[in-house]
Amino acid sequence: MCKRVYLTAKEAEMEMQELRNKEGFTGKMETDYISRMIKDAKRNSMIGDKLQLVVDPMYIHIPEWQRRLKLARAYTIGNTYNKYKWDVPKVLFHKGRLYVIDGQHRIYGAFKAKMDAVVVEIMECSLEEAIDLFINQSQDRAKMQPMDIYKAAIAGGKIDYVKLQEICHRNNVAIKGDDDNENTVGTLTSISDGVKLSKTNPELLNAMLVLLGKLGWNGYADSYNGKAYTAKIIRALKALYAYCEGRTDEMEQALIERCKGTEFFVDNIMDKTQAQIFDYLSDIVRYEMENPFKQEKPKRKTRKIQAM
Repeated sequence: MCKRVYLTAKEAEMEMQELRNKEGFTGKMETDYISRMIKDAKRNSMIGDKLQLVVDPMYIHIPEWQRRLKLARAYTIGNTYNKYKWDVPKVLFHKGRLYVIDGQHRIYGAFKAKMDAVVVEIMECSLEEAIDLFINQSQDRAKMQPMDIYKAAIAGGKIDYVKLQEICHRNNVAIKGDDDNENTVGTLTSISDGVKLSKTNPELLNAMLVLLGKLGWNGYADSYNGKAYTAKIIRALKALYAYCEGRTDEMEQALIERCKGTEFFVDNIMDKTQAQIFDYLSDIVRYEMENPFKQEKPKRKTRKIQAM
């Protein structure tokens, strides 16, 4: 059995909730107890304009939109916890409960080490403001990944991320960071490209995902599953749509006729660079559209998609 490296926030929360349930720390008992703790702390634990609280890590929830936990890191922190080394975790007080915003490895590590008290800084703000803090504080930390920001941005209702999710799910495409990606045709791995397109040209993003679905490039073998929705594919197709502006319907039809199927993708596309993919596909499209021996078909009105 493979040793787990990561744990999703949802899984960590379920584990901690089991102990809360076992000890009866749920419902009104939890919210009343935490509310009293906050009230007492405001009288006794204010440091300037900051509110700090000593609390059992079991009492702190890990919201589902938090990033994945790297187990080795969490265990190391918990087993060698040093209050002088680690910054104080930031915890949101919201509707009578505590939610970790910054420092979930420290909280989960302390929980696993069976510590019964850690110092946290209490935030009293809206959930949206707390999510903004989570997203923005991560920009100076190299370990924060786009998939971590994606989950928080969805929970915070960030328009460009919500639009990206809607377009992908409409085309039965998962996004890297989605907990449920079963029974989808593939997983979009370049979240940054997806967000940029959802903001500047959502019609183009949708057109590309529709085309990829018709091409059926994303096979089910583990060795290449998902690679049809990587950054180099998305960017090559974006360039191809710009190259064929005004004739995108013909371009799509040419690709569907000549480039369909997983086997084609594995043999001709998967190992090429982005530039090579564009050159290869543009040659095919140009030949198909300019071939004088092809029977001319009635022209359809071509929709215009701006490739920005």
